[in-house]
Formats: sequence, structure tokens, C-alpha cells
Amino acid sequence: MSFAEALNNVEREKSLIDSLVASETTSERIGLYRGNVHANWRSALSGTYPVLHALVGDDYFDALARAYAPAHPSQSGDLNRFGDAMPAFVEQYERDTRFAYFGDIARLEWALHLAHFAADVVPFSAQDWIALGDERLLDASMRIHPACVAISSPYAIADVWLAHRPDGVFPSQIEAPSHVLVVRQQWQASLLIQSAAAHAAFVALGDGRSLNDALDVAFEVDHDFDFARQWQAWLSASAITGVLTARR
Repeated sequence: MSFAEALNNVEREKSLIDSLVASETTSERIGLYRGNVHANWRSALSGTYPVLHALVGDDYFDALARAYAPAHPSQSGDLNRFGDAMPAFVEQYERDTRFAYFGDIARLEWALHLAHFAADVVPFSAQDWIALGDERLLDASMRIHPACVAISSPYAIADVWLAHRPDGVFPSQIEAPSHVLVVRQQWQASLLIQSAAAHAAFVALGDGRSLNDALDVAFEVDHDFDFARQWQAWLSASAITGVLTARR
């Protein structure tokens, strides 16, 4: 019987104490250590999922953290990695269909969390893009910033997240499709709200397809897709930082 098992299971704690012929003080110490460990787990999850925490309240989040920890024990000494399974877990934990969007909120928050730790890159300058030329640009595969994650949801997750920013307003309609790109500018993770066509194009670029192919995908979704405007938005947000390959 291990000490680690006793932390998560009171019955195993009793067996451990019996096997050690332990005193009452031993039980108190195990309980104190368990409380500290659980508090650290809760704190890590709350730091990663502040909007989810705000949505559900303290009591619910405490219960969620207690249920999550034994189901997905930390595999690393770095608690920043601890919450990776929360999106899928909360979808199973919360069965009320009114709150089905919790899973996608958690996915968005996990992507924002990872964006803080992603590697940095030096983006192309304006001169680099000009030197590439239009024809080579269209045939090129794009280099995507490592922090970027494109998320599509049947729920208004971007509006929900933004509602928890200063002066934010909670959306009147939750069941509204949204397409969000997590970006990071100057080490600050944020959101870029996209159209369905822009989302489809960016996913294609992320899969290594050429810009020309990505445009074909976008125009299949929306014949009026404004590529020039979207391209500038991606560059301004450092979502696209250069090219991987280009025909010479």
C-alpha cells in the first residue's frame, strides 16, 4: 500500500495506517498532506480554466477538481500540464445539456494556456513578403505560429470568453456557431474571431496545403470571402509568420 494511493482514497489510508501500526498523528499528517495536494491541483486547474471556474462557481469547481484529479493524475512535475484532459472530462461530468458548451470553453482555455508556453519565432518582414512575390506566395505552404490553434464550435465560446474580460457582456444566445483562432502577440495570448471561410482556410494552411489550395477551400464556403482583409488580420496577429516552401 503506497502513500500516494492513500492520498486519494481514505480506505487505503486506513489500511496504510494499520500496516504501519500508526498513531493518530500519522492519520492527521496524511490528511494535511492530502489537503495541500488537492489545493495545489485545484489552484492549477483554476489558473488554467478561469472562465470555466467563473461560470460554474467555487463549489462546483471544487467538486470538479476533486473528481478530475484521480481520473487524470498528473504525469509531470509541471502542474501547467495537469489540465490537458479537462475539456473531454467536463463534457462527461456535466450532463445537463444547457451547459454542453463547457467542454468547448475548456478547449479554448487550454489552447490559450498552451499559447503562453509556445516557442517564439521571428516573422517575415514586409520586405520579405514583397520579395517573395504574388505567384510564389500562392504556391507556398505557410509557416504557422506555434501558439496558434483554430477552434470551431457550435456555441458562442468566443463571446462567453470575452464576457469575462473587463466590461464584457454575456451573450444572449449560447447556441451560435463560432470560429476562433488563438494567437499570441508579444507573449500575450488572445483571440481572433474568424468567419467559417477563414477558419476553413486556416485549417488547410495548418495542414500544410498551399495558400492557393486554402483559398479554394475558403471560396467553397463563402464566394464573397475577403482574402485581402483576412490576410492582413493573420499577419497583424502573427498567426502566419512566413513560408515553409515556395516554388522558385
